[in-house]
Amino acid sequence: MAFWGIEVGPRSPYFCKLDPGVKLHISQATLGLGSYTSKSILIGGALGEREVFLCSLVAENKCSCKLNLELNSDDEVTFSVLGPQSIHLSGFLTK
Repeated sequence: MAFWGIEVGPRSPYFCKLDPGVKLHISQATLGLGSYTSKSILIGGALGEREVFLCSLVAENKCSCKLNLELNSDDEVTFSVLGPQSIHLSGFLTK
């Protein structure tokens, strides 16, 4: 097992492609640093599929969200943020 983490910014989507035989479990989304009061929404979607809102975070109310997402090496997923603040995703990799 290895820890995993990335930052997804408002104008910098993240494309997730895993090495063969690796699984990724994403367990938490946390709002990045800043003093914004409007919400930031984490969006995820497989290539060619419809995007889904995964969580909505606001600095003064809810700055983290537990997730239970599992991705296999053949999954190709993009994460993006709608809103002013970045969102950090964390989890772990397994084989």
